[in-house]
Amino acid sequence: MKKRNIFLLSIIAVIAIALVLTYNYYTSQRRITLLGAGATFPYPLIDKWSSVYANLTKGKVIVNYQPIGSGGGQSSIAKKLVDFAGSDAPLSKDQLNNASFKGVLHIPETIGAVVIAYNIPELKNTRLRIDGITLAKMYLGEITKWNDPAIAIDNPGINLPNKEIILVKRADASGTNYVFTQYLSAVSNEWKQKVGFGLTFAYPQSIGNRGLQGKGNPGVSAIIQQTPYSIGYIELAYALQNNITFALLKNKDGNFVDATIDNIKAAVAAKAVTLPKGDECWENVSLVNADGKNSYPIVSFTYILVFRDLSYLKDTEKAKALVDFLKWAVTDGQKYAPDLYYVPLPQEVVKIDLNTISLIKW
Repeated sequence: MKKRNIFLLSIIAVIAIALVLTYNYYTSQRRITLLGAGATFPYPLIDKWSSVYANLTKGKVIVNYQPIGSGGGQSSIAKKLVDFAGSDAPLSKDQLNNASFKGVLHIPETIGAVVIAYNIPELKNTRLRIDGITLAKMYLGEITKWNDPAIAIDNPGINLPNKEIILVKRADASGTNYVFTQYLSAVSNEWKQKVGFGLTFAYPQSIGNRGLQGKGNPGVSAIIQQTPYSIGYIELAYALQNNITFALLKNKDGNFVDATIDNIKAAVAAKAVTLPKGDECWENVSLVNADGKNSYPIVSFTYILVFRDLSYLKDTEKAKALVDFLKWAVTDGQKYAPDLYYVPLPQEVVKIDLNTISLIKW
């Protein structure tokens, strides 16, 4: 009987060891997919992060991000269809008070610029100068021709064509819409009163068939490239990657400036000192139309939205992987931003982000 008991205990011990080894093997070999969706604005950078991070984790953690627009990202995180969302527009106070968004944190992931791109065949290699008030009048339907005096006065010596302006805007609810209309609201009281800013806006009826729409930054970029005499607004990276000409914009100090990394940084430096905490409301955060002689005027954070309590995932390993990825993205991941025409987060913002990420529980 004693020998039999020893034998049974030995079998149980072997089975226990086998189970532990199997579990350890499974957890070491398991591939975790972090699912995100939202803004197209940061997609080139997130796509780069996904590739780099997969290599860093030897394929264990895969970041799958779908660029469906900020509105889609907000909707997806509210319904808990994704692990994190991307949004160029921060959630409003009303949204944060809604049960669906309760406990969502804002994590600025990078800084980008929106540029005013155009396609004028006669001026293929010419950089136009455009004033924000003039731009607002174009989208209000008040300036309809490329040789309008309001455009000509800022572009002396350039032979502007007597052609109708074809306007292009985002069709989807998007953060790029939000940043663009926030800028126009800052520089034009008429735009602020008649249209305002948000994830969507409608063309005035007077624009008629001169107004086109594209889905996402890629869609708007494609329409501008394919449509002579068009003008639209897209994220800087899409303009540079697709060799689309874009304008010098008049800033708050009255200078026409380019969307360079240094000029975008100048805009951020002017406004980065008054930021809220990650678990507070970011609705009033704006980097557009910043002070400074070199500040580029259409600049924005783009945000990762994630729930503070990740217990709904019912997967502690996945939750930890998400937190680790977020920490990496706002620190070491920032070095990949400049090559893709984004501005790395200032250290003050990185500190806020790390404090925010430390609040996440699972």
